[in-house]
Formats: sequence, C-alpha cells, structure tokens
Amino acid sequence: MKTYLIIISLTVFTNSILAQQNTQFSNDSDTSFWYEYKNSNVEKYKLGFIESDTADYSFRFWSFGLAIKVEFRRNQYSGKISRYVEANVTDKKEKTFIKDYPITSNQAFQIKQLIDKMQIEVIPSDKNIQGWRSGFDGIEYFVEYKRNNIYTFKNYWSPTAQDTLKEAAQFKLFVSGLDKILDLKNNSKSFQNSIPFDSWIMPGGGGTVFRIKQKAKKKNGG
Repeated sequence: MKTYLIIISLTVFTNSILAQQNTQFSNDSDTSFWYEYKNSNVEKYKLGFIESDTADYSFRFWSFGLAIKVEFRRNQYSGKISRYVEANVTDKKEKTFIKDYPITSNQAFQIKQLIDKMQIEVIPSDKNIQGWRSGFDGIEYFVEYKRNNIYTFKNYWSPTAQDTLKEAAQFKLFVSGLDKILDLKNNSKSFQNSIPFDSWIMPGGGGTVFRIKQKAKKKNGG
C-alpha cells in the first residue's frame, strides 16, 4: 500500500514538473501547498494542466468539486464546467464520477468580460492581501490563468469571511457573476441527479452527501 501511494505521489509530482517546463510563473503566483493540491486534482480527475495549454489565453476557476475553464483560441472563446465527486464507500475501493458541461462561446466571452471588470487578474493571492484572514472551515477558491506563456496561480480562503476588504468584495461579485452567467445552481442540481452513487464526498468539502430515496407507495393504500 505504501509503495502504491509513493508511486501515485511520484506520478503527480513528475507530471506537474513536466507541465511547468517552458512555462514562466508570474511574480505574484502562489506556488505553496494549494498549488500542489490543485495539481493532484488535475491528475486525479484528468482535467488537464493549464500550464501546458497552447491557447492564446486560458483561465480556470476552482471551488469544491468544481472547475470552470474558459479559453481564447484562434479568435474564438470556448469553455467547460467540470464537476466531480468521490463515492462514499466502505470497501476502500475509491470511485469517482466526473462530468463536463460545455460553455458556449458567448458565455465564455461574458466570463472574460467579468474577469476584466472585477479585475480578478489584478487581485493578489490572499496571503499577500493585508488583513485577509485564514481558517480551517470555509470555502477555498483557486484561480489560474496563462497568457503569453506566463502562468499565474492564486488562492482565496472564504471571501465572505473578510468583512471590509475591497478585494474580497470584488471576488464575491465575481463568484456571483459566474453563477448568473452559467446558472450554476441548476447546473449543480442536474449534476447531482446524474451521480450514480447513493452517497458521495465533494473533494475539498469534507462532509458526506446522502441521496434521499423516495419510499415506494404501497398498493391499496396500505
């Protein structure tokens, strides 16, 4: 078992190193713990490394069990929503479920406009924002993007917990904007209805979700 875990760790590490080759990190990138955590999710759920993208522009937003990617390639915007969960199993055999939803060119363009309007690429990673608090409970967001072979990765812990910070307010508006453009609430419901497990764990979210089963009605009103 230990050997198996070591092999997995080495594979993730090797692939993340390969993805970084010929890619220059921006000076404001945060390449600490959360960057490696992001890399492990990219590997595990086969989401692809933006570091090795060849598009003119690539951007990806992360939350629990969710990755939203937009890109600009050959004068065309495109993108996709990726959702993923892990089965809550007792036999120690890990099972995952991943589903992609296409983003239209118009939606991807609107997201790029939202990125620019909220100045998401200007906001520093949370550890570089004075007064931004960290904690153990809450939502951790990541953003990563690549342009002209320069890659940036940033993370933000629970913007809703950062009372008066303008950067947190900007990021919250960005998250709300994504929800509005992509109708993420209904998208989440659609995804959950398609999950083939009776219970599952949202990666990064901690808790287990149980599907509520409807009881079959007895005949003759019994």
